[in-house]
Amino acid sequence: MWYRRRARESAAMTRTSRFVRTPRVRATTEREETVLLDVERGRYYALNEVGSRIWALVCEGAAFGEIVDRVCEEYDVARERGERDADLLIRQLLSASLVRCEP
Repeated sequence: MWYRRRARESAAMTRTSRFVRTPRVRATTEREETVLLDVERGRYYALNEVGSRIWALVCEGAAFGEIVDRVCEEYDVARERGERDADLLIRQLLSASLVRCEP
């Protein structure tokens, strides 16, 4: 019970949070794909078209809710799916230390 409630509270905070690219990541975009390089660990990450758009919005300083709104509008995606996919990608970026959360 505590775990589920805590997860919902965490998701609510994420909607208003902004994310900042960390200095350890380099990015290059070609066509509709982006490749991220973690220069400290020497790891590469590839983002598809939607992931690339989310990355660009993160770099622009958009809040999570803004990111979801733009992705849903631009790709004609249901709000629930857009939120779930954006949340998953941003959590992966956070866990890889490619972005950090700014309140």
